[in-house]
Amino acid sequence: MIDLFKRPEPQKEAQSATSICVWGPAGSPGKTTIAVNLASELALEGHRVLLIDLDTYAPSIADHFGLTDRQPGLAAAMRLVGQGRLDESQINRLSTSFDTGKGSLTVLCGLGSVSRWPEVTDAKTKALVEIAMTFFDFVVLDVASTLEGSIRQIGGAIDRNSATLAALQVATKTIATFSADTVGVGRLVDAYEQLTTLTEEPLLLANRFRVTALGPKAKNQIEDAVLQLCRREVDSFVPLDAEGCDRALLEAVPLAMIKRSSKARQAIAQFARINFAAQALPDALRVAKLV
Repeated sequence: MIDLFKRPEPQKEAQSATSICVWGPAGSPGKTTIAVNLASELALEGHRVLLIDLDTYAPSIADHFGLTDRQPGLAAAMRLVGQGRLDESQINRLSTSFDTGKGSLTVLCGLGSVSRWPEVTDAKTKALVEIAMTFFDFVVLDVASTLEGSIRQIGGAIDRNSATLAALQVATKTIATFSADTVGVGRLVDAYEQLTTLTEEPLLLANRFRVTALGPKAKNQIEDAVLQLCRREVDSFVPLDAEGCDRALLEAVPLAMIKRSSKARQAIAQFARINFAAQALPDALRVAKLV
């Protein structure tokens, strides 16, 4: 196991497992960055976290961790699911694990070749998530943006988007990540109705927030537009930190390992604690952390 985070290790109470699907509309809203750093923050809180790259179009989690010599990953896991042989030891064999001191982060990389997407079926995706939840506290799923189904191929209809659709249906909670600008809000609104046919009450996360996109009242404008058109409040705003994210990608580590004071990192950490990690804490400790 790679000691990437270097933190002391206290005891941790058991908790029920939670699966989190990180989705975003078309246009690169930064969903993989959110998935990677959310998983890292949950691990730093002392949980056992599995991060799975389920993007069948452009898997990139391996690049975020510098895993150029990739493990067999998703395709092999799907094959074992089909054979009824996937267990904790096999997941660990197919993945790369990082020790956070308090917890651990295990990364299951995506398809080595996107041409293998037919191997990622609806049933296997759901089974993979259900199996993973028996061995980890949190299972974080990074999925593709497209929500349409039934792409026709020679020999019958095969759904390339089955991984995304299945993950949204089976996940305990969904995070809908969108760019905090006019285009990003428009793309969220366009996809929101279809998204809510697959998952109930997704958490809305406005990523790369900056006032230069909409002016000094940018936050209010985004909140008002989303509330009016989606009838949901924005749950979190993650400030733009282009320098920090670029450096994290260059050094292939999460934001927390680059600059703990990064406003983007702090926003993701607070989002993780409030919506997920705090659920496992005793009441007194939960209040102390969130005040």
